[in-house]
Amino acid sequence: MIPKRPFWLAVGAAVGAGSSLWAERRVRRAVHEAANRLQPEALAAEIGKSARQIAESTSERVRSAVSVGREEMRQQEEQLWQDLSERRGIPPRAAHPVAKQWFEGAMPERSATGNVEDPRPRQTKSASHLGK
Repeated sequence: MIPKRPFWLAVGAAVGAGSSLWAERRVRRAVHEAANRLQPEALAAEIGKSARQIAESTSERVRSAVSVGREEMRQQEEQLWQDLSERRGIPPRAAHPVAKQWFEGAMPERSATGNVEDPRPRQTKSASHLGK
């Protein structure tokens, strides 16, 4: 029969040595991986990846905000035109020729000087207004 105390002493020493070797390997692997991640090339790649992710998420948020803003602007403008037409007693969206073109999706053309052309037909004046 094996004495109990020396047996458990040997088992404890073996388990302790094995677990300390396992822990040492685990720590060395973690340190080695950390050192590889902290190399200049790896840091540059990680920073580039993070920057791309931030830029993509920021651009998506900006696009979304612009889209929401445009929709809100259209709704507000539609409401303003409707209120104006109710006050003046004219049909909605026909309160102004430029507004009609806006809502139909065709904005008025710009002249060579950059001014918006008036969509109404021009009234030509005869020479009679000059007193001749």
